[in-house]
Amino acid sequence: MVKPIKALALSTAALMGLSAAGALAQSNNNASVSYTYGGLEYVEQNLDDYDCNQDGLSTYGSYAIDGPWFAIGSLTDVSGDKGCGSTTLQLGAGYHTLLTRGWDLYGTLSVERTDPDHGDSDTGLVAAVGARGWMFQQLEGKAEIAHHTVFDDTTEINLGANYWLSQAVAATLDTSFSDEGESIALGARMNF
Repeated sequence: MVKPIKALALSTAALMGLSAAGALAQSNNNASVSYTYGGLEYVEQNLDDYDCNQDGLSTYGSYAIDGPWFAIGSLTDVSGDKGCGSTTLQLGAGYHTLLTRGWDLYGTLSVERTDPDHGDSDTGLVAAVGARGWMFQQLEGKAEIAHHTVFDDTTEINLGANYWLSQAVAATLDTSFSDEGESIALGARMNF
């Protein structure tokens, strides 16, 4: 089960790092973040509305198409107690622009389909806006607000950090908070 206080503490630390990013960025402050990558994470979710705790795997990726345009996709499969669980597929596109040295502002629009293990499926849109950039020399961060239209509309805050072990491989931490619950994810990402 996701511990809300623990998840909040991790997210607060990530947000504090984002707010201090301009002053703390070191050698990567002139480098741009990559939009061609793939990743795999272990996800743990607590859905308050359904009194459901579930976990599973999420794979995701992004591909730089042309200039500031990129394609995105993800597949998440989770299961849990009390018969809850679902498979969610997202496919979409995004646009990024320079926000400040070492930081990008981006927006994405995706189609999302969620198939619960028990119950009817739903398809809708996800619109998101966020910022990504270098908080420290090897630490990339992001903060995002995303609105989902599947089932009952919900808006979530997503915070994340990638610690780059090399130029191509990073350890990842992502958290998400909405009125429906919270989640935390740990994994790895590779730039291509």
